[in-house]
Amino acid sequence: MRKLRRLAWIWSLENLLLSAAVYHRLFIYIGFNGMTRLRIVGLFGISLVVAGFLLVIWKIIQGKDFVWLMRRQTWAFAATVYLFALLPIDALAVMYNTSRILRGDSSAAMQIGVQPLDTEGILALSPLLQAPDAEIREGVKARLADAYTRLTSKLNTPASRDWTAYQAAEQLLLRRLEALRPAWRPYENATAREQALARFYDYAYQWY
Repeated sequence: MRKLRRLAWIWSLENLLLSAAVYHRLFIYIGFNGMTRLRIVGLFGISLVVAGFLLVIWKIIQGKDFVWLMRRQTWAFAATVYLFALLPIDALAVMYNTSRILRGDSSAAMQIGVQPLDTEGILALSPLLQAPDAEIREGVKARLADAYTRLTSKLNTPASRDWTAYQAAEQLLLRRLEALRPAWRPYENATAREQALARFYDYAYQWY
């Protein structure tokens, strides 16, 4: 038993070191060109792994059985899934990238100019209308104009008028975009919008 316990401690330490290495690698990617949905998934995943190992260590210290361990690890998994489902992942990623851009780090524009964004992500873009980088400012204006065009087209379909299709986030985004219309009005023209989006894509892609 003494040998098995020693081996379990060594195994746990190795896995915690591996988890620290994965965290380090993730933050290298985030530092290079910003936050993404998948990187947030990665942070949740490795945090769950760490929680699982800590439960194993606690089991060893307290002498708990495997039924106790499996129950606690199931609770940890359920709590992680529940928290992930509740959080506005796109909005969190955009807010992180926005804060970096506003501090003068344009590399995070890669995730805004290239990656698809959901309704909550588009809602978090408006601070970038004050970005110090002109390329990013114009690209965000074009993205907002594109979001407005797509959203109004969707909301004008017969299916969207049914009460089951109502989305509070879409209505909030529509009101926000209409309030910001003076900023993105130059890109109401489809040709100008597509050209601006293409320029923004090419500019942001340099940090791919």
